[in-house]
Amino acid sequence: MTELRKMGLAQSKQRSTDTGVKLTTFIPMRIVRHKTNRIIVQPGANGEHATRAGTDATLLKALARALYWQQLLDAGRVANIAELAAAEGLDKVRVQKTLKLARLAPDIAENIARGWDPVGLSLEFFIRRELPDNWDDQRQVINTICALACLMERQQ
Repeated sequence: MTELRKMGLAQSKQRSTDTGVKLTTFIPMRIVRHKTNRIIVQPGANGEHATRAGTDATLLKALARALYWQQLLDAGRVANIAELAAAEGLDKVRVQKTLKLARLAPDIAENIARGWDPVGLSLEFFIRRELPDNWDDQRQVINTICALACLMERQQ
């Protein structure tokens, strides 16, 4: 299982391995039930938990899943995507497309976790489109979405 932490700031750690450098991203959050909905909860300024109303819960949940699944693959707990999909009870293609989120630049992942992502950014955006491996190219794609969203707002 993954290491669980109650609170803290988003962290990116860099560890060297025999085959190269391994990046680990930690996003502090909790998902709690509130009536019939699930709410994303993150640490507040004074250590108490504050709820996030503007966070896209579906995208954030998929990002957390992708990071966890990537950790399982890297650690060798599952042999491949097919085994992971069978364990999760999901389609192999859906798992593969969701795993693209684990390759996001750390600042983009942090912005998603904080609810600072542009209006047009959603889980379906990442599933339907190819995601560049280069972090600078990813930032350019995200900035294009932001520019298009601003343009659409001005036209309305």
